[in-house]
Amino acid sequence: MRFKRYAGQILFGGIFLFSVFTTAFAQEAVSVKVLKKKPNGSYVVVIAGDTMLAITKRMAKKSLKTKADLKAAQRALELNDSLLTAYDKVEERYKKVYLQQKEYIAQLEKVVKGYKGLLRDYKKLKGEAWLTFEGGVGATGDSNPAVMMGLGIRRLRVWGFMQESNSGGLIGIALPLF
Repeated sequence: MRFKRYAGQILFGGIFLFSVFTTAFAQEAVSVKVLKKKPNGSYVVVIAGDTMLAITKRMAKKSLKTKADLKAAQRALELNDSLLTAYDKVEERYKKVYLQQKEYIAQLEKVVKGYKGLLRDYKKLKGEAWLTFEGGVGATGDSNPAVMMGLGIRRLRVWGFMQESNSGGLIGIALPLF
């Protein structure tokens, strides 16, 4: 009875040991042939009919580091491209604002020119008296003395002419020449 009890376990253990030994034997039976050594230290080998390149552990680490560096450089390049795109957009906006500023400055210069003209006109008006009194003395053809008096309101003039036997009035306008 005891044998029957352990027979399944013994049979399973035997099959397991058989598979381990046959796998180990099969692994040893694989043929490996080195075809040539390359200048960088790698080897061209043929394993079970497949031609392969065998590299050292140092070369594999270097290759992995190079691959990681390449990925990092690609990420940096993508970031730089996105920054360049953003900078191009900002540059376009600055150009637009610059043109708007030029137009605005031109408009302001026109306004300043208008204000300067207005100031010049105000100065002319300020320099011109609002009310003036004018007078003069003279003689006519018969050598009788004559007096002329008048008032000026801005540019409008009103004069009165008086002489011993003659009198009259005049109205006129004063126009500045210079």
